[in-house]
Amino acid sequence: MPDSNQHSRSALGSKNFRIFLCGNSISVIGLWIQRLAFGWQAWQLSESPLVVGLVAGAQFIPLFLLTPFFGVIVDRIRRRNGAIVMHIIMMIISVILAVLTLLNAITIDWLLGLALVHGIAFSAYSPIRLSLIPDLVAPSQLPSAVAINSIIFNASRFIGPGIAGGIVTLYGVGFAYVVNAVTYLPIIVALLLIKPVVAAPGPPKEARYIDQLLEGLRYTRDHPSIRQVILIAGVSTFFGRGIIEIFPALVVLMFDGDSALLAALMAAAGAGAIGASVIFSLLRSHRHLPAMVLMGAVGVGISMLLFATVSQVAYGLAVTSLLGFFATMVSIGSQSEMQIKVDNELRGRVMSLWTLVIIGGPAIGSIVAGALASNLGSTYTLLLFSGISLLLTALVALRRPASRVTNGRD
Repeated sequence: MPDSNQHSRSALGSKNFRIFLCGNSISVIGLWIQRLAFGWQAWQLSESPLVVGLVAGAQFIPLFLLTPFFGVIVDRIRRRNGAIVMHIIMMIISVILAVLTLLNAITIDWLLGLALVHGIAFSAYSPIRLSLIPDLVAPSQLPSAVAINSIIFNASRFIGPGIAGGIVTLYGVGFAYVVNAVTYLPIIVALLLIKPVVAAPGPPKEARYIDQLLEGLRYTRDHPSIRQVILIAGVSTFFGRGIIEIFPALVVLMFDGDSALLAALMAAAGAGAIGASVIFSLLRSHRHLPAMVLMGAVGVGISMLLFATVSQVAYGLAVTSLLGFFATMVSIGSQSEMQIKVDNELRGRVMSLWTLVIIGGPAIGSIVAGALASNLGSTYTLLLFSGISLLLTALVALRRPASRVTNGRD
């Protein structure tokens, strides 16, 4: 039964959303704690930018390869139940990482393998999470829900690395994995308590899996607004997020820093991201979302160019904040545009493609950035990424092919 406050335009008027938000707020802090732990442990074990990039890539390559296939399944299952199962699996992975690290049995091979398994689980959970949000709120509350979720996610980017830096410095990487495992419990409890407003569709009896997969791909290709923002977002995240993922190496190569500085840089990116999230939460009209995505993508390219000239830590923190701000403009703007425009019965499949480019794109980008930084150095890598990012963004923005289908919500 819908909440009594469903008429409110704010997602906070939904009891389901408030319950979900409480559990998810803790869980995403754990996500950032583990992400920093992964990167720093990869550097400790190898002292190689390439290995840091490979570990980051192992977490995200499954998103790049598998998410569209999971998206079809999401449109067939009860999304809340799927979310509970995936959180339990990811909690078990964190426990294994903690045990191996605390017993001094962790190796690069183990780290890469578990990063890959975590990436597979997360690639299944991502389209579930994105498709679950509209089930918790009324349609008028959806833009608010996207913005509030982004504020929480990016606030955790600010808080999580700071907590992780303190844990790693005082107690070691193993305890960071322990803390992350514990943070899965509140979201599991929250998911058990919520009652989705919209019933997830059951498995179609006559539709074949491959036909549904192709239907989602064609829908995304033929929808002009969705197609445009997903292409621009793909370019921006490949290069901009790819650079962010090799921060553990850049901290040492550019500043001769340690895990505390890494936490500070990630927190600076999170602070910029919160700023962008707040701006989106205050928007009353969403007509200009595609333009804001384009603006963010250009800002990401310029931020990487500025970062290439960094010589002082304070300057580096300021530029990193800009990078986080513009990258989040791309992320929120593209997600909001797609959530508003997509038909609900195709939501899992289409949002799985958004996940692919936003989270899966950095999988390849981080590996390329790590390889280039190992051979060309950090400055030339940043300059190259900046130039290519700006060029491709301009090409995508200038090329607007006609739609093959007509969609009433365009």
